Amino acid sequence: MKQRIIQGNIVLPNETKYGQLVTENNKISRLIFDEKEYLPNPLKIDETKFICPGFIELQINGAFGKEFKTDSDSIQIASDNLLKFGTTSFCPTITTRDIKTYPKHLESLVSNFTYSGGTKFLGFHLEGPSLNPKKVGAQNADLITNPIDIEINNYLNENVKMVTLAPELEGGIDFIKKLIEKNIRVGIGHSLMTYEEIQEIFDSKHMWIVHLFNAMEPLKSRVPGVVGFGLNSDAFIGLIVDKIHVHPKTVEITSKLKLDKIISVSDGSAVTGLDAGTYKIGERTMIKTNERVTLPNGTLVGSILTQNIAVKNLIEINNCSINDAVKTVSYNPSKLLGLENEIGQIKIGNYADLTVLNSSWNIELTFINGELAYEK
Repeated sequence: MKQRIIQGNIVLPNETKYGQLVTENNKISRLIFDEKEYLPNPLKIDETKFICPGFIELQINGAFGKEFKTDSDSIQIASDNLLKFGTTSFCPTITTRDIKTYPKHLESLVSNFTYSGGTKFLGFHLEGPSLNPKKVGAQNADLITNPIDIEINNYLNENVKMVTLAPELEGGIDFIKKLIEKNIRVGIGHSLMTYEEIQEIFDSKHMWIVHLFNAMEPLKSRVPGVVGFGLNSDAFIGLIVDKIHVHPKTVEITSKLKLDKIISVSDGSAVTGLDAGTYKIGERTMIKTNERVTLPNGTLVGSILTQNIAVKNLIEINNCSINDAVKTVSYNPSKLLGLENEIGQIKIGNYADLTVLNSSWNIELTFINGELAYEK
């Protein structure tokens, strides 16, 4: 029975406390906050740093030069490298492809991945091809397919964890029912639904609003729409906190309304983790600067945000506590997936997936199942 003792500022869902965290057999076995009960010979983390639950990424399109939509080795590359950003679990996001190609591509991605102690693969997030053609963003509008034209068993496999779609498309409501029957989470995104339409179908246990404000109509006085519902309901909402996709003041307003329901996602592109430059990814050219990534026509194509920087940005924008910010990249996504008693919070019995943030919001250490997997 291998034991590890880590001592420092422990970030819990609702507070941060100094103490000891003990891991045994892949999991957190004890939390000790009384100094009189401290165990000897711990790994001491400097008091300027924070021991956080590992971060969970629900919407990431690629990284390190690989795109999940395109490259069969992309999960392996991401799993081996995302640890440096504190991400210990992820749902690789497949954006719109030809509907006929999904089964073979998903199978290829899994067959080319061998888990070796890196970021955990939780299952796929399929973002498309059932998106509203008027809100397709940087995705391929020519490949949009209505749900009524999709044979669900030729689209999904057992590794799909989440599907994002525009429910207003023909057959969308029935398709959502089939997804929920399979215990697949449903994201409303790239959608022009009305507030009333969403309210009628929304299931807060199985559904969420994907990248709020992006690829949807803005909140209007007479047409609250998807944004209005996201802000005025108990729905989890995805938010890209890179200070580009969503203005910092909009992030601040949103946080005042429902910080406890934000899931901070990167919508990360294939050039995340690479130097600035021009890259050929699949059939597209992507231009990466130090702030953003665009197509040659200037259209944003995902982001270059990483989860440690999302935490930094939330704290700077809101002047909130570290536990409030970390919750958006850990507990909240785990809660949406129904995995909060396995990952996403520092809790006795949960897997010891941990990351240590320093005062510059960079990652010092990342542990997977209690084992040191990354050191700066």
